[in-house]
Amino acid sequence: MPLKPSHITFLDKPSDPSEGFVLFAAPLDATTSNRSGTRFGPDAIRRESAFLDTYSARTGLDWDDLELSDIGDVDCSTVEACLSGVEDTIKETTGFPVMLGGEHTITLGAIRALRPELVVVFDAHLDLRDELFDERLCHATYLRRAIEETGCNVLVVGVRALSGEEVEFAEEDDHVSYIPAQKCIREPNSVVKHIAKTVHGAGSVYLSIDLDVLDPAYAPAVGNPHPEGVSVTCLMDMVDAVMGGNVVGLDLNEVYPHYDQGNTATTAAYVVMESLYSMLRHRDE
Repeated sequence: MPLKPSHITFLDKPSDPSEGFVLFAAPLDATTSNRSGTRFGPDAIRRESAFLDTYSARTGLDWDDLELSDIGDVDCSTVEACLSGVEDTIKETTGFPVMLGGEHTITLGAIRALRPELVVVFDAHLDLRDELFDERLCHATYLRRAIEETGCNVLVVGVRALSGEEVEFAEEDDHVSYIPAQKCIREPNSVVKHIAKTVHGAGSVYLSIDLDVLDPAYAPAVGNPHPEGVSVTCLMDMVDAVMGGNVVGLDLNEVYPHYDQGNTATTAAYVVMESLYSMLRHRDE
């Protein structure tokens, strides 16, 4: 399935597919329940990435260490077209897939393609509803559909905006575990150790970052901001713990750039860049 080329690329990287990281976007904006505009998120992230200083104090890595190509956008005219495009793109790529969203529904396409044993999600929400506003396939239900379709295990970290239905489902379903944001803030070292232990016990891991896991002080331009989120430093320490496992793909989603002056998109670009550096550092260990 052909992708639409982007007029700007992430970190000014080339658009020709490489054997390294292959980045693409899924600018889906179809089932959002509060704000709209996440279809503009990927290009805002790409645009802000061009102005990042690329040397990483965390890893000692820099732009030249990152073999990455940005191959464009999948068709997101409908939810199913988008999910099929995501699935096909990942199956056809020979590199490591990195996806920019778009609403969180897009992650289901990646899970369908990769069939990971474990999905680690950083998110303020569990996204385990059976339906929302009469929609069974949307940003608030995709993770429940993923469990039903693939039997994957999920660990959701940073949650704090919950419904009773989701909590009951999570407590009764053996596939699900979650860590509240308050624990991440109060006991960061124990949470990092728990994440590292969990991913090391999995054969394959998919990582999904909903930027609303961050406190709105750091990322206000998201679809459903909620107080008591984690800091960027806390998030990156936890992402680094995930990268110690066999990670087979990652995405970052839910940026609504028109709701601030670019800070959220800049933070998103930074999180993606540092996540990839973290993976490279773990590969070299």
